[in-house]
Amino acid sequence: MPPILRPARATDAAALATLATALGYPTDSATLAARLSVLLAAPEQHLLCVVETEGRVCGWIHGYLRPLLESDSCVEVGGLVVAADCRGQGLGARLLAACEAWAAARGVAEVSVRCAEHRLDAHRFYQREGYSHIKTQLTFRKAVAKSS
Repeated sequence: MPPILRPARATDAAALATLATALGYPTDSATLAARLSVLLAAPEQHLLCVVETEGRVCGWIHGYLRPLLESDSCVEVGGLVVAADCRGQGLGARLLAACEAWAAARGVAEVSVRCAEHRLDAHRFYQREGYSHIKTQLTFRKAVAKSS
């Protein structure tokens, strides 16, 4: 039986944290569980998991509605990861297609994804899936004090 796509659940936090860490975004289960509960409660968020028949979570995608002032809204892929031992089976393509269908069902005509410069395999993957490289940019970030 092929892997199935299903919505993420709160009980997936540990597996999602492991996959996020493998993607290069180290996080522990508790931190990810807190983030996940916020995302699962928000209708503008789309989070799917790929689950193998024995119940192992082997990939996920997070897409979210990004309303913009200067152009039409789009759905942005916040993250997409498939476990290394499960790559090459079309799971990433299935996850992207599901996110694209989610966007289309909401009347959104474009899906966007950002990908680090060093992830050349990912660049080739997105191009194979019909995505075009539209610009190169720098990302700036600044820590701010949280309000209490």
